Amino acid sequence: MADVLECLAQIRALAETVPRLEVLVREVMVERWRVRPAPGVWAPIEVLAHLADFELVYGARLLGMISADSPHLQAIDPAALAHRLVYFEREPAAELARFAARRADTLAVLRGCSAAELERTGIHARRGAITVADLVAGMLAHDTSHVGQIRQRVADTGDRPEHREA
Repeated sequence: MADVLECLAQIRALAETVPRLEVLVREVMVERWRVRPAPGVWAPIEVLAHLADFELVYGARLLGMISADSPHLQAIDPAALAHRLVYFEREPAAELARFAARRADTLAVLRGCSAAELERTGIHARRGAITVADLVAGMLAHDTSHVGQIRQRVADTGDRPEHREA
């Protein structure tokens, strides 16, 4: 029962990611979203686009796990997606909208899951057997890591509207 309660708390925490990103998109100048902290390191816009696309991946995994017995969960190469889909040229507001819509769909499915469904498994190509609850925990860790990266990479008080010269 404790694992189910923990998973339910994690599902609630997943709902907090969109509002956190909304603040950043609203407060940080668009130009700042395209600044790479170092050569070869993703700019904040690329991290946000990655979140939007991986929400689609997580949603597909979730649907597979609750509708099929131990489905195969394909591993995805994030760097290949970022390159192929040209994340660097995306717009923060559009990527936030994509992420928000996909997250709303994912949360709707998760909130409707029974305790038994949270224990259903899928077979991840790299991690082996994982439950829906494990997927939720991984999603929350993914969110936390990437929102932290975005915050760190856009952190420059000179770019915040309240600090711009009029």
